[in-house]
Amino acid sequence: MMKLRLLLIAALLIATLNISAQNNEVPQYRITEYMQWYPAIKQVEMRDEWMANYSYGEWQHSGMVTAKDRTVITPQADVNYGYSWFNIAEKPVVITLPEYEMYSSLTVFDMNHYMEVLVSPEKPVVVRLPHQKSPIEDAHEIVINTIEGLAFTRHVIVGNEKQVMKLVKKGLTITGGGSSRRFIVPDFTEEEAAAGFDIIKTYSLTKVKNGRKLFGSEYEGVGNLDRCAGVFLGQLGTQAYVVDYLQYLKDQNGDPLNGTDSYEIHVPAESLMASEQGYWSVTIYNIADRYLIPNNKDVYNVNYYRTVKNTDGSVTVRINPEGEGENAIPSAGRNFYGVFRVYNPKPGVEFPTIKKVN
Repeated sequence: MMKLRLLLIAALLIATLNISAQNNEVPQYRITEYMQWYPAIKQVEMRDEWMANYSYGEWQHSGMVTAKDRTVITPQADVNYGYSWFNIAEKPVVITLPEYEMYSSLTVFDMNHYMEVLVSPEKPVVVRLPHQKSPIEDAHEIVINTIEGLAFTRHVIVGNEKQVMKLVKKGLTITGGGSSRRFIVPDFTEEEAAAGFDIIKTYSLTKVKNGRKLFGSEYEGVGNLDRCAGVFLGQLGTQAYVVDYLQYLKDQNGDPLNGTDSYEIHVPAESLMASEQGYWSVTIYNIADRYLIPNNKDVYNVNYYRTVKNTDGSVTVRINPEGEGENAIPSAGRNFYGVFRVYNPKPGVEFPTIKKVN
């Protein structure tokens, strides 16, 4: 009797599992686990794509980013991005940046997309694991908890691309590190990944109002879902005290932004930045793939350094299909979203709104 009962229980369990499989039900704990690992999964994907063409310690420079660039989603179009993946499983790395009179920064990402940021560091930067010692004494130290990571630099370009490229290729270096060990992530089924991604996408596109909770270091308590949204909306974004973001998804009437209407953003004359070291920039992206929108003017953004001001010192940024008017960005008929960035922002900076116009 006991044996028969056990057989019946086993048969019932198998039937239940088969029904769950047929209904494509995904256990909640697997969805939660996928969301926990999503930032690391995207970091590993980026690392593997980069490592197909480069080696640890090499630098890839974007130059002026255009719609042809597919390195990272939601890129900024007026900077040179520098990328160098490193491995510190055996020893730390040392990074040096050249002096630059305008905005520059170094962000160090670990494989979980936690980060530390230095703006215009004047000393070398050591990146190490907690148990490792710094190979030099007078340096900034960044401690991470994964054996691999990304050194990511920004140098703003204002009609001086050749100067910037010459500067970074000569003065931007990374030394040390090196190992064959890799950071790895768990495997998930297509159903598990789809279920987790659906939650991340919905939250990112409906609940996120600004970037102040999306990016941060391990010590700042950024939640998993917000960190996922940060990676979904703009992988390699930065903490709000360094760069504050506002995402434009809808107009003043609550309607989604589209590629056939015209819009304006009125930037006040009063500075949004805490000092002259900072600047602001508006960029738009294709809502379908989150990359820059190809257009015949090769114009993707408007920034503080290069604008035509109104008589009161304010700036009107225009977005329309053809990019007509002063300070205009072409949407080329594509449905889009926008990002307003302020570098070195005032605390709690108030962003201008976007409005549909006739």
